Amino acid sequence: MPRIETLVVFEDRPDSFWLRPLRPGFRHCFCLLREPCGWLLLDSRTRRLDLRLVPPCGVDSLVRAFVGLGGHVVGLARGEVVERWLPPAPFNCVELVKRAIGIHARTVLSPFQLFRTLCADSRRLLLARPAPVPA
Repeated sequence: MPRIETLVVFEDRPDSFWLRPLRPGFRHCFCLLREPCGWLLLDSRTRRLDLRLVPPCGVDSLVRAFVGLGGHVVGLARGEVVERWLPPAPFNCVELVKRAIGIHARTVLSPFQLFRTLCADSRRLLLARPAPVPA
């Protein structure tokens, strides 16, 4: 069985006015890519791009941590990245994740659309863990 090489995390981020029209729980996304020295976190923020190295740790502990913070987590096997020209697109969190994991879907614009697209990819999807619904 293939192992999880990429984690995509979806979260609310209610602090930004511009993200309010998006679906609650899916207003922002970022990804972690497994590397030999740990996990590389890629996160597109409003005013900067966060690139961080997360020390080596198990997938289960990362998933528990992000779900515990209210995130939805999708785990993927490393996919084949097709090298081809991509049209210009606004740089946002969704575009960063799409390019990092090799998805060429022009119609995927919001974090929730990306979540649905990833969950529909049965060749790569290994884990889909939604955050618990508050009572």
